Amino acid sequence: MTTSNLMKRVLPLVLSIAAMGTAQAAVPSFDLGAASAYSAYIYGNVSGITDIEGRLAVGGNVSINGTSIGYRAPYGTTGPGLVVGGDVKFTGGNLYGAPNKNVDTNASIGPITEYTTNLYGKGVYGGNNTSSSYHNLTKADISKVTDFSATKASLTALSNTLSKQASNGTSVNFANGGIELVGNGQSGVQIFNLTTHNLTNLSLSNVGADAAVVINVTGTGDVKFSGGQDGQLKALRGNVLFNLNGATGVNIATLTWGSILANDANLFGTGHLEGTIVANSISSAVEVGWEPYKGYVAAPVPEPETYAMLLGGLGLVGVLARRRRKQ
Repeated sequence: MTTSNLMKRVLPLVLSIAAMGTAQAAVPSFDLGAASAYSAYIYGNVSGITDIEGRLAVGGNVSINGTSIGYRAPYGTTGPGLVVGGDVKFTGGNLYGAPNKNVDTNASIGPITEYTTNLYGKGVYGGNNTSSSYHNLTKADISKVTDFSATKASLTALSNTLSKQASNGTSVNFANGGIELVGNGQSGVQIFNLTTHNLTNLSLSNVGADAAVVINVTGTGDVKFSGGQDGQLKALRGNVLFNLNGATGVNIATLTWGSILANDANLFGTGHLEGTIVANSISSAVEVGWEPYKGYVAAPVPEPETYAMLLGGLGLVGVLARRRRKQ
């Protein structure tokens, strides 16, 4: 084999391994950790909510009336549908348990019609309980159920890491205030970095069906979701993460597709979020569906043996090249 032919075989391997290593270093694998098991994972207080379709975890106090919690919790869930670190006042409403038969509770969106809900849900709390007597709530050591402090530290670090990623997609602003997010159609994780906090008439296009989508919005203040949402947002809702790093408020004023990581924010509004919410507090009648965030698994880094083979190949190319020059 000639030196030139050998180079033609080895060089593509060098480039592909280098590219793989670069992509891995840029965005490591990630998910929402302990929060992944809940529709809403809140570090502080919750009040005024109307509908949490999956499980709800609250590190502070809960004061709610007429709320439905947990009717789309997945089959096989054994943990409590409501976890409260402080005091709980839950009057009216219903706390559901996981379904009694094996069904996919994530097969549809919104109220369940395809199976009979389990009315016998359970909850735990760490402070005082002044709820309606029919709610099955038990005082417990909440640290044995979930660690709010550790989860917040972990997800704050994740939010900071994601906010520093370079964008590999583009955003186009329209005259009506709409924003079109356009991916490159090939990245395993599609990153968009926005400078506006007004996410009105948001649309997503040209993103691979299996790609993770991270939409970074940085800075303090309120982030508002309003208008319509179009393109691939609905279809990819389990892959979409809005990383609102530093936001102090999140206003859900429309049907919003995707999960939200907003560690320092208060969630409010009268719209519906079809995804997981991680936030500091909730203070109004916002609804949260059951659409767990799938996370991102980075491409594997080549094993040491692969690098050894590569270096050996490069060494052979060098030897052949020197012999050729001596002939």
